[in-house]
Amino acid sequence: MAFTNPADRAMLRLEMRRYVTRCENTAGLLQRADSLREVARLGSSPMPYQLANEVEAREAERRLHLATEDRAKEIIMAQIGAYAKADPDHRSGMRSRMLEEWANLSGPLAYLRSWAKGKLTLAEQAL
Repeated sequence: MAFTNPADRAMLRLEMRRYVTRCENTAGLLQRADSLREVARLGSSPMPYQLANEVEAREAERRLHLATEDRAKEIIMAQIGAYAKADPDHRSGMRSRMLEEWANLSGPLAYLRSWAKGKLTLAEQAL
């Protein structure tokens, strides 16, 4: 947005710094998240409309989405690793819990459901 008023430009820069800082803080919280529900909740941070055309804000949003995706993949791989190491008697229960938790992957993370199911199928075939 092209503002001619210096006060409006300063407010836009302030809002952009706030948003970038919020994205960086959320990325830090993502590293401590231990469930896919929490990862999906933290990863859905809406961008203020007035920042939609600002490159720095879009870059912060992109970094947040990448961090969210990476953390979700780490959790899914840990779940599949635990599934592979589990006793055969407990695997059916673990499988149903994993599929239930993967249902929390929505929005920009929805494609990870099919990715996770493919990884689970590979793990089952390896057993």
